[in-house]
Amino acid sequence: MMRKMISNFLKVVDLSKYNDVCLDVIRESEVGNYSFIKGDSSYDINKQFLFTSKLIPLAKEIQLNIKNYTEEFTIEPSLMSSSWFNILYKGGVVEKHQHAESWDDEKGSVISGAYYPYVDENSCPLIFENEDENYESIPTSGMMVMFPSWLSHYTKPNQSNKRITVSFNTIRKEVYLERSK
Repeated sequence: MMRKMISNFLKVVDLSKYNDVCLDVIRESEVGNYSFIKGDSSYDINKQFLFTSKLIPLAKEIQLNIKNYTEEFTIEPSLMSSSWFNILYKGGVVEKHQHAESWDDEKGSVISGAYYPYVDENSCPLIFENEDENYESIPTSGMMVMFPSWLSHYTKPNQSNKRITVSFNTIRKEVYLERSK
């Protein structure tokens, strides 16, 4: 059986038309610290970032792309369940992690994603790791990359002045509907 390469699981989408409004909302948002990030994060303050009224069109666009991803990879339908932003400055890092209680947990995230509303040149790549394979995704402003939530990922120290990421997780639609009863 041939092992699939990490790049086969990634989906890259251009969301640059939302960069300005997203950056405006980030500027107005409170930030704090988060244990996996050396930089600023809204993770411990607001895990519903993309559900801010000004960002609903962006959230809908991301949800459409989640739907397309689940259809392309024949994965059960999923809905965006949480979102937050991280800002890495020079020397900032994201430690290696998977998205909590992912893939193998019935109620965990299925698909995760990273949208970059602003990235300086020479910003650190997002590095995906699976068994003996690494794959580097070089971020650009406006880019979104979606990936299976079970896939380990991290960055090396950022070499640019600023790299902003909006991250999200999903929940299986079936689990959401069950919880909504």
